[in-house]
Amino acid sequence: ERSLPRITGFDDITTNLGELQNRGFELTLNSVNVNNNSFSWRSDLVFSLNRNKIKRLFGDYEEVEINGELVSREVSDIGNEWFIGQGIDRVWNYDITGVWQASEAGEAAEYSLLPGDYKAVDVNGDGVFSPLEDKQFIGWRQPRYRLGLRNEFTFFNNFSASVFIRADLGHVGSIDNFKHNSSNLYDRRGMRSVPYWTLDNPSDRYGSLTTASSAFGGGYSLFFPKSFVRIQDLTLAYTFPSSAIQQIALSNLRIFGSVRNLYSFDQWEDWDPESGGSPMPRTFNLGFNLTF
Repeated sequence: ERSLPRITGFDDITTNLGELQNRGFELTLNSVNVNNNSFSWRSDLVFSLNRNKIKRLFGDYEEVEINGELVSREVSDIGNEWFIGQGIDRVWNYDITGVWQASEAGEAAEYSLLPGDYKAVDVNGDGVFSPLEDKQFIGWRQPRYRLGLRNEFTFFNNFSASVFIRADLGHVGSIDNFKHNSSNLYDRRGMRSVPYWTLDNPSDRYGSLTTASSAFGGGYSLFFPKSFVRIQDLTLAYTFPSSAIQQIALSNLRIFGSVRNLYSFDQWEDWDPESGGSPMPRTFNLGFNLTF
């Protein structure tokens, strides 16, 4: 969606434009770690990454002075946060470094802020938070690395187990449910309870319920690490020996139990780093396979 001047009577138009470069790498390793009559262990590892870069947009150019030389370069689309030479998922925002404390009231006042408000890096040090001068590239919205590891075990030819672990690493995400510049609500909108800032609880991570946004030109968002390592699938099974099931006219009988989304190791502040603002269900299954 490309923004249009208001005089046209429309806010934006969907346009097919630009050029995006993608380069990636994927590695798959399969191994047999142990294999004997009483125990076997097999592993499958998949590692991948993708890097994209905006090469061109809509063809508008500007002349800027860089190191004393006049250089012509293509104009980035700041409204959509698309920047020539950067990834399409690049995060461009104020670098929020913490919360102004009571002892920093004087410094906060220089930015028309109060203790309990969020503080950010003032890149050019002019005492004003201006988007073009102070917003920075602070992360990526898509995982920088993806990893999947499956291990399969067999014990005494009858017991078996498999566990699949996957990881998405190196990216960040914003949480709109927090009380910050994009919301005028004074609650957490059903989010998990967080220890927001008060004089008695001087948190340096969560601002007060009345955090101000007017000092930040263009507004700001709060970004948190979205990396996770998840035990995705775990299955345990037992296959009955042939001698035990021949009497009931079966050639094969296997019972199993499995759980999906067993546990996630992460620092995400909302429900789940993969689903975002909704819970990720944990699913249990119990069943059997039989062959006559």
